[in-house]
Amino acid sequence: MTKAVVSPPKNQPVFCKSFRNYFREYCQCTGVHGFRYFGEKRTRFERIWWFIVFCFVFTACAYLIKEVYHKWERSPVIVSFATSETPIYKIPFPAVTICPESKSKHSVYNHTDIIVKLSRKQKLNRTEETKALYMSLICDLNQLRKLNKAGVNTFSDDFLNFINSARRERYIFECSWMGDNVNCDSLFVPVITDEGICYTFNMLDRSDMFREDVIYYENFLRNPERENLSWTLDDGYGEEEGLKTYPRRASLAGVKNSLQVSLIAWNEDIDYTCKGSLEGFRVMLHTPMRIPTPSQQYFKVPLDEVVLGSIQPVMITTSDTVKVYNPKRRECYFPAERRLRYFKIYTQLNCQLECLTNFTLSLCNCVNFYMPRTGNTKICGAAKKNCMMLAEKWLQTKGLVKKLNELRTKPKNNTDDDDLSVPFCDCMPICTDLTYDVETSQAGWKWQGKWKALHPDQQFKENQIHKSQLTLYFKTSQFVTSKRHELYGPTDFLANFGGLLGLFTGFSVLSLMEIIYFLTVRVCCNIRMYGMWYGPET
Repeated sequence: MTKAVVSPPKNQPVFCKSFRNYFREYCQCTGVHGFRYFGEKRTRFERIWWFIVFCFVFTACAYLIKEVYHKWERSPVIVSFATSETPIYKIPFPAVTICPESKSKHSVYNHTDIIVKLSRKQKLNRTEETKALYMSLICDLNQLRKLNKAGVNTFSDDFLNFINSARRERYIFECSWMGDNVNCDSLFVPVITDEGICYTFNMLDRSDMFREDVIYYENFLRNPERENLSWTLDDGYGEEEGLKTYPRRASLAGVKNSLQVSLIAWNEDIDYTCKGSLEGFRVMLHTPMRIPTPSQQYFKVPLDEVVLGSIQPVMITTSDTVKVYNPKRRECYFPAERRLRYFKIYTQLNCQLECLTNFTLSLCNCVNFYMPRTGNTKICGAAKKNCMMLAEKWLQTKGLVKKLNELRTKPKNNTDDDDLSVPFCDCMPICTDLTYDVETSQAGWKWQGKWKALHPDQQFKENQIHKSQLTLYFKTSQFVTSKRHELYGPTDFLANFGGLLGLFTGFSVLSLMEIIYFLTVRVCCNIRMYGMWYGPET
């Protein structure tokens, strides 16, 4: 049986009329809101009215979609609270750095005597002058300004030998960790900071912090219990790790699971001219892989008082989905994305210290004694203290205001602020970061009465020594972390985009398929069935 073939009519309508009929057919079939009114045979006023309405709605929809896109483009990363709390045993106990305000034994160096001699215009002998120049990098500058002008530009390693020999080695004499008495020498090690020689607990060993060619003094910052590093800021502790870890961690909150230390200061070493009239100890809490800066961030432990510190961790993590974004857009670095010259581990504060070190080296041809350095780098002497202060001031004020995004050239012999060359440090925060907030309370400590009661037969000299006590513990056993994640993922952005189109026009994926169908499949089938692309005239 032969299939009949439909022949096209002899008088085919012109293209415009065919297109109009085909468009009316689409308007009657489509699910897009308002389109069916364009296909109806109504008055011209009604068609114009619907055309204006459709243009207004479509324009509003396009504007809102553009705003959503610009919001994602400006800030693709958002910070919110994590969905669950984090137990404190998943993070290390903070590194605790303690700095005595008394910087030297008076039997080795008496700062007050030097100041009195200078005020009376008495001449210092060579040994006194050398010691005074060394201590001028640690003590206040104003009292030694005249001496600094005649000082040397750089110091040899004898400077470090002197400040090491001038310190008291037994500032910390009783220690307790997690309720157990511990030898203080196994907890606290000496470390060089911008406040001179301090003592730190739970910091990483120097071999885990610095690169191999960085010079550090003798056995300072040597963790006696160092084992293989079992913790990273991104991944935390391994699941196979027990309670004994490096760095240390607390299993529970409360005073019974605290770090408690007793501090001692000798009355004969108290000096009211080196660091001002406030005596006692400076304490700084920081992450184990960060170099402490107790001259800028600390709380005070006064003499003959007990201080309790309640620690609350503040942690921010970052979703892996954020890694696909450029660091400038997410405004943070993952550890592998930023390499430091002196430090093995990137943190924002380590980066800032390295940037200050490099800028000081370029401006003064030397670095401050607490800064990391390599074999050919010299320690700045007393005569360079103004230069070092200028370098730090520039980076902290004008450099930060300009966001360190502009390089300016200067002649080497010009020290005018407006002509200094500021490096681009690029020290953005690390994507996973940890800090510690502390709430302190304190009270007087009548330790003399207890000593007399326990040793009635021994003679006690009043005011020979001063004691203080510091107790640090976690406030709660869990804490809430913050998390960086995508503002819009691919699914979120598609849902937002489609939701606006659906709200204003009723447009959907099927609506898009209808358009494709009428432009392709239906045209081909019409030609096959009717011999004309637009189908039958009716």
